[in-house]
Amino acid sequence: MLHFLTDHKDLGVHTEMFSDGIIPLIKSGVVNNSRKTLHPGKIVSSFAMGSRELYDFIDNNPLIEFRPSEYTNDPFIIAQNNRMTSINSAIEVDITGQVCSDSLGDRFFSGFGGQLDFVRGARRANEGKAIIALPSTAAKGTVSRIVPHLNEGAGVVTTRGDVQYVVTEYGTAYLYGKTVRERALALIQIAHPKFRPWLMAEAKARRLVHVDHLDRSFSDTGYPLELEESYETPKGIRISLRPSRVTDEGQMRELYYSAPENSIYERFFTTIKSDPRKELQSVTQVDYKNDLAMVACVGQGEDARIIGVGRYIVNQHTNMAEIAILVSRDHQRQGIAAALFGSMIAAAKKNRITGFTADVLIENKAMMTLVHRAFSHVESRLNGDVYSLSMPFE
Repeated sequence: MLHFLTDHKDLGVHTEMFSDGIIPLIKSGVVNNSRKTLHPGKIVSSFAMGSRELYDFIDNNPLIEFRPSEYTNDPFIIAQNNRMTSINSAIEVDITGQVCSDSLGDRFFSGFGGQLDFVRGARRANEGKAIIALPSTAAKGTVSRIVPHLNEGAGVVTTRGDVQYVVTEYGTAYLYGKTVRERALALIQIAHPKFRPWLMAEAKARRLVHVDHLDRSFSDTGYPLELEESYETPKGIRISLRPSRVTDEGQMRELYYSAPENSIYERFFTTIKSDPRKELQSVTQVDYKNDLAMVACVGQGEDARIIGVGRYIVNQHTNMAEIAILVSRDHQRQGIAAALFGSMIAAAKKNRITGFTADVLIENKAMMTLVHRAFSHVESRLNGDVYSLSMPFE
């Protein structure tokens, strides 16, 4: 992990222990502790373990300050470091968010160390983050480390109520404050693709998700972080644009119910009177390539609120994607739809899609204006009260 911090600067260290990997970061100036709000200018730790080079580097070095573990691991001490980020590993994580990091079943593998101390301390810190990071598989890919339930006898080191972020090579699951159903869906999404159908079946069997939850094929496509961006609308509203996530279903429901009835009708050609769960699931479970939903959010970080959604689905025969956009009642005519439209155009071009299609009600003048502003050439055909539009990319 330390190898990937080489492009950072002004980092500080408060840790239970460290090893040789810290030396090149100190020598290159990446770690200088200048911005620490607690013990600025000092690396604070309770022990170190490594090579002779490490011990020689520590010897009589005023940069490094050792303190008892009851101090370094005190969550209230840890939390005094602004933007504190703790990163711990795990042996397995079950789909409700329980973390085992010290035993293989009932056989101890290690001590649990300061994991929970640093999870709680980092989460309490100003702009802090607590991360559990682990590979999605073990035993050369034959065993999933995201599991339906912990092995018999396995110990829970970090409780599901404490976990904030879980990260694998397939993405990030934000669990803090989420329902059990949202946790299960988020963790299945970051498991290895070959184990996702099994995990979903187990989640249904245990009623952690709805038994009629939409079954969709799981692809190897990871969450496309490169599609995230910040944007300021012509009205001066700061929004963030990002692909949808499986945990967005609750916010999507609020968006659908808060939208004006005419917007729902223009989007779905019908009014929605009950819980549109199947439609919501289809928007939050996408493959990010042939099926993509982009959301517009206001607010910061994981507390950001979804105020709009754009969706495209590719027709495999034509390589054209059908699009639709929905914006909340309070944010219409403020440039949100245009921002979503632009982000979907960029993603579609990246995925080598040749253009968009849309069915637009004749009274939906806002969508017609948006289309003609974005495309220099629009093919239009009127069928009753619906325009069928074709918008090839240049």
